[in-house]
Amino acid sequence: MGNYSFSDIIKSSFLAEVQAVSLSRLITTLVLTFLLGVFIVAVYRLTYNGVLFSWNFALSLLLLGLVTAGVILAVSSNVILSLGRVGALSIVRFRTAVKDAMDTVFMFWAIGAGIMAGAGYITVALAATGITGALFLGATVLRQTITSRAYMIIVRYEPGAQGVREALAALKTCRLRSESLTGREEELVAEARLSARTFPQAERLRDLPGVLRVDIVGYNGDTML
Repeated sequence: MGNYSFSDIIKSSFLAEVQAVSLSRLITTLVLTFLLGVFIVAVYRLTYNGVLFSWNFALSLLLLGLVTAGVILAVSSNVILSLGRVGALSIVRFRTAVKDAMDTVFMFWAIGAGIMAGAGYITVALAATGITGALFLGATVLRQTITSRAYMIIVRYEPGAQGVREALAALKTCRLRSESLTGREEELVAEARLSARTFPQAERLRDLPGVLRVDIVGYNGDTML
């Protein structure tokens, strides 16, 4: 048996990796994954309904897809080393809490696109990502068209003002949330689902005698918009 130095082992391992994954395949896969990630981020931005849009999370979707595609390329190039790489990845834990379930869905979407692109299923990656995005955009537009949106209505008025409660009750989906009574003014906070037809009815609250101020704030169930 011949004597092999450490440098010979490194060179042979490096050559084996280069032969397994060509530079052209690596660049093509990463560029494709990046374009898929840009599309996913665009869909996320168009359908975002939270309080404050986070560009850090949007960029993390891009990076998540690229990293996943790179890992899949590395794992598929060497079956023996793939077990160690997968084992190393299994110890990774995410400490950041995801507040919105939809954010988790987009993370899985970015990971799935990276897996398909890294495994070489180019057509599947393009078709699956494109069709998923189109269907999700269509469902979002349909939901916004046929459904009403939740609002918090805050009415401040002079003590003894008449007609405020009756006007709120006229909004069929209105529910009283809180009431504040002081010597100088009173405040009612109500939740209502308003559409384009019923929104002007809520705006007319400001014309009632004794009403000092009316605030109508978008509400997604947890936080003000």
